[in-house]
Amino acid sequence: MFKFFNNNPPKASLNQLDHLYGQTICECPLQEQILYCQRLIESSQYHLTQPSPKADTDYLRNLIEAANLELKRLKAEI
Repeated sequence: MFKFFNNNPPKASLNQLDHLYGQTICECPLQEQILYCQRLIESSQYHLTQPSPKADTDYLRNLIEAANLELKRLKAEI
C-alpha cells in the first residue's frame, strides 16, 4: 500500500573497498577471514586517530563499517 523510499545509497561491501580481501582473503579459510577483518578494523581505527585528510577519514569509516558487516556474516557461518 505505502512505498517507503530509502534515500541512503547502498553501502559498499568489503570486497569492493578492500581489493586484497576481494581477490585473496575471501578464498582463505573462514578463521583467516575473521582474523583479517578484526585486524583491518583495529588498524583502521588506529589510523582514524591520526591526523588525515577528510577523504581518508570517510574511507576509513566506510572500511570499518564494511569490515564489521563482513565479520558478522562470517561469524554467523561458524
